Amino acid sequence: MSNSVMLSAGQARAKAQNDLVIFREVRAIEEAILTAIASGNYNVDVTNTAMTATATGVETARVYFTAWQGITPDRSKEIQMNNVITYFTDFGYTIERKTNALTGDTFKWTVLW
Repeated sequence: MSNSVMLSAGQARAKAQNDLVIFREVRAIEEAILTAIASGNYNVDVTNTAMTATATGVETARVYFTAWQGITPDRSKEIQMNNVITYFTDFGYTIERKTNALTGDTFKWTVLW
């Protein structure tokens, strides 16, 4: 008898990670990178995404921050952020999360190339 009725753990994670959130986050960071490159820079801080917002959407950004810090564990948010990091590191970028000093309760992406 086949086990095809049940999802594997990997399939379950893939379905739960919300690909649209990851897609939009990646595209926003890519745009920030391309803008920085056009200005001759070798790094960029990104603070205007769903995961890093400081004004509109800041409540969502705070959820990502508390998940990153382990204050309020949220496996879904952690997997989403890790997917963003993996996407850029696979292209050779260095990408880090740093506490945004302007808010203290959100983070910013710092990307270097």
